Amino acid sequence: MFSRWGAFVYRFRRPVALVSIAIAIGLSVFAAQASSHLSSGGWLDTSSESAQVSDRLAKDFGAGRSSLLVLFSSTASSDATSPEYQAAIAAALSGVKADPHVTGIVGYAETGDRRFISTKGDRAYVLVQLDATDEGSVELVDPIRAEISAPAGYAYQLTGYGPITKDSAALSEKDLQRAETVSLPVVAIVLILVFASLAAAGMPLLVAAMAIPSTLGLVFFASQQVQMSIYVLNIATMLGLALSIDYSLFIVSRFREELARGRTVGQAVEKAVATSGKAVTFSGLAVMIGLSGLLLFRASAISSIGIAGALVVLSTLFFALTFLPAVLGMLGHRVNALSLRGLFARLGVRPLGHGRAGWWERVARQVMRHPIGVLVPVLILLFILGSPFFRMVQGVPDAAIYPAGLESRDAYVSLETEFAQGETSPIVVLARVKGDPTAPANALALARYAETLGKAEGIDHVEGAYNLTDPKTGVALTPDQVAALYAMPAAQRPPEIAAAIAALQKAYVSGDSVRFDAISPLDPSQPKATSLTPSIRAIAAEAGITTQVGGQAAAGWDFLQAQADRMPYAIGLTLFASAFVLFLLFGSIAIPIKAVVMTLLSISASFGALVWIFQEGNLSGPLNFVPLGYTIAGNPIIMFSVIFGLSMDYEVLLLSRIQEAYRRTRDNTASVAEGLARTAGVITGAALIMVSVFAAFALADIITIKMIGVGMAIAVLIDATIIRVLLVPATMRLLGDWNWWAPGPLKRFADRLGFDHVEDDPDGSVTTDHRPGLEGAAG
Repeated sequence: MFSRWGAFVYRFRRPVALVSIAIAIGLSVFAAQASSHLSSGGWLDTSSESAQVSDRLAKDFGAGRSSLLVLFSSTASSDATSPEYQAAIAAALSGVKADPHVTGIVGYAETGDRRFISTKGDRAYVLVQLDATDEGSVELVDPIRAEISAPAGYAYQLTGYGPITKDSAALSEKDLQRAETVSLPVVAIVLILVFASLAAAGMPLLVAAMAIPSTLGLVFFASQQVQMSIYVLNIATMLGLALSIDYSLFIVSRFREELARGRTVGQAVEKAVATSGKAVTFSGLAVMIGLSGLLLFRASAISSIGIAGALVVLSTLFFALTFLPAVLGMLGHRVNALSLRGLFARLGVRPLGHGRAGWWERVARQVMRHPIGVLVPVLILLFILGSPFFRMVQGVPDAAIYPAGLESRDAYVSLETEFAQGETSPIVVLARVKGDPTAPANALALARYAETLGKAEGIDHVEGAYNLTDPKTGVALTPDQVAALYAMPAAQRPPEIAAAIAALQKAYVSGDSVRFDAISPLDPSQPKATSLTPSIRAIAAEAGITTQVGGQAAAGWDFLQAQADRMPYAIGLTLFASAFVLFLLFGSIAIPIKAVVMTLLSISASFGALVWIFQEGNLSGPLNFVPLGYTIAGNPIIMFSVIFGLSMDYEVLLLSRIQEAYRRTRDNTASVAEGLARTAGVITGAALIMVSVFAAFALADIITIKMIGVGMAIAVLIDATIIRVLLVPATMRLLGDWNWWAPGPLKRFADRLGFDHVEDDPDGSVTTDHRPGLEGAAG
């Protein structure tokens, strides 16, 4: 099948190339618009209890619309409660009040509530309520900013969902440009070292230049249908660059090898597509399967990365199997043009893989002579590297993960640290009663529940309609006293108490629903705060009262629980489906099991490094980040899916060449040595490229992207060195001919499909060339 496709592409190489270019140009038109349709949200399980609380707040309390927080500071006045300070705020927001999308402005002037004033008394914030959703508020940030005019001596900062989304999008694009600026020169140098030809080295970069914009164009269309995370921009580019270069590297190397054997250009194209083309197709399928596990998660921030990853693979495979072989067919032997071999020879530099095949073969044979002596120490090393993984603690971050100096981040951190702790992010409890919440029996039950809630671990106090204080002494009233006041006719209540009850009922009671705000001094993004959720939910309310717990900390807990519930299915699907693909390709049971186990070892080692570096703060200085004290939730499963798929690149390429040799010679030891010798140069070059691409994202300002980039760079480095060079030869030596065994029915099934068959040469004969070292080193 792949031979026929290669022949077809060569026959119609010019039309195929032109159609590919036209598709790339068409999709690139929409690529520039993709970032404006991505969201910084999506870290919420929409079916969770906290999500239900959010929906009820919108329905019963009108809190479903978005808002902006405007934080004011002044050099003219140090008392934010003074009439002058509040008048300056009113003057600054006078234009905002007339905005048709603004439904209200709430601050100290409107409520007299000191929660709007910093603990030092020198800063104040105002809530600008909007008629838009969170996503809709993004487009309102700039117009509302233009309507704010702070008087002399006063300054302001904006934060909230809209400003944070805008700032994070701009930051993501900046991180992306920085990573590309650093990685592309390194990639070009490695490609030149692999091919020793400028023309050949340019082929993978051409494919990347077409695949990445095409992917972002497809992301734009996907974002019209589902919520897509802002991190899709970085991960799609990261994956697109790495995969485009990897797949192109494999195909171009095989094409040059076939030309060096004396084949015609058409035969070389056909053979390259039949062998390396088949390998990258199955490798791409494995990557897609790895990423498909992310679609099982309810949080759109995770599932959208799975969608984007699948689009990256499809786009890369399309151009690698159409545009690339078509261009190679048109170039022919000119693919070796602009050779640098003479320059390399004068400088004493050898192309990667050229002249080193014998060295790789000797390494493989040495490992196979002492398989146990290699296997045991390597497994111990991998276990040591992966041991910090057992200390992993996950948390759902907030805007504090962005770098200092970003307006929305700085304002958010100020609200969390300079104002009464917990006031801006309370744990919200919605209670529902039978009948009127102000009836004496219900009032007593609700007051008792509020008192119990206020005594819970991690809760400082509770605000609500049933938390009253004596206006003369400031002492909190008991539940019985509160119930007695509610039992009085409104006209008989003391004036101050009557006014307080009326205001609290307006804010905290709606129909049969009652809202309580449990104020905790703990940072809601920290695991210690999110872990309060189950204990608060376990507080038993009196008969006739049902409660639901929401808020930022509860949403984080629900996200972690939903992730834990879905993770076994996602991992199981990835492992099984990837093993099945490898079985189809190699017709063996042992090969897929071995590949899965080795990839898990590689991933566990990289996760251990992730915990040691980012959660525990080691290397925080060189990598320029502030340790969070936890691993960002979602990152491990995203990395697992991506790394598991990417590791199959090298597995498929190496085992394809070993299988070709084994079918020809039936000598397991010689086949492993030959396969490693023929592919080591390309795998080395591909690994260097992928590591440089991922490591470039260590320069990102967003710690989420920095963590993913560093973790995947470590995983690829381990996979391409320890796993491929040491563990693969050792285990294949121990398994012997069992490497290629499968039960009779399964073997017949694989044979009928024919994917595991070695492709015949264009002239109908099976290659018998034993010369090592030709991979990536055309004459």
